[in-house]
Amino acid sequence: MNELKLEVNTTFYCVVGVFVIALLALAGLFTELNLSFLATLQITIASVVAVAFAIHLVLSMAGHKRVTLCNQGLSFFSLTGRQRYVPAENIRTIEFVNYIGLTMTQVKTSNGVIKLLAFRVRKEQQQRLKNMGYLA
Repeated sequence: MNELKLEVNTTFYCVVGVFVIALLALAGLFTELNLSFLATLQITIASVVAVAFAIHLVLSMAGHKRVTLCNQGLSFFSLTGRQRYVPAENIRTIEFVNYIGLTMTQVKTSNGVIKLLAFRVRKEQQQRLKNMGYLA
């Protein structure tokens, strides 16, 4: 069985980290301008995103959250933490889309599109995906 484990997309985590830092910087600015409600709201959002970001990164690095492509299909963890499986016969194509330097893997299935941001396919793995029939 050919199995490909996608690696952690460090660019995605860097972008999220910059977003959290920007929110905290704006919250500091709003605090100085006496707009405490906006500052409190931004600090709350930044804290929630930072905690979720840290938990997801630690679980991804430890191998508890992973994405695996094989001859039988795609296995991944959803945003809510549930493990999902898509059989190979339901997968139509796999595409790689760039948004502002951030590569997103889109798996088009018969039921919709699965977008993978936190994991990416290495260049060497793309050739194996072609051999497995997922890429055109």
